[in-house]
Amino acid sequence: MVDIINKDIVKSIDAADLVIGSVMKPVIESVASPIVGNGTLISGGAKLVVAFGATKYAGNNRIGKGLAIGAGMDGAEDIIVALKGKAGLGSTPSTSGGVF
Repeated sequence: MVDIINKDIVKSIDAADLVIGSVMKPVIESVASPIVGNGTLISGGAKLVVAFGATKYAGNNRIGKGLAIGAGMDGAEDIIVALKGKAGLGSTPSTSGGVF
């Protein structure tokens, strides 16, 4: 079995990669929402698959790293929101459209 937990997805990152990833997160969320939804385990899993494949297929460059970081952040958020809802802790869908 492939060990994906300890796999280096992004070789190294700097502040510019993090900024690009943070910009990519709402873009990925808005593009993926009509296809896989948002805030569900399925959408979280699908976005994490994109994160794992981003640097392999888009390259270990600024774009590939940005896709991996943005998709990984959004996928993790979706899984947390879904598990929170299943635990009865209430879930608030992410808007990612506001300034604050």
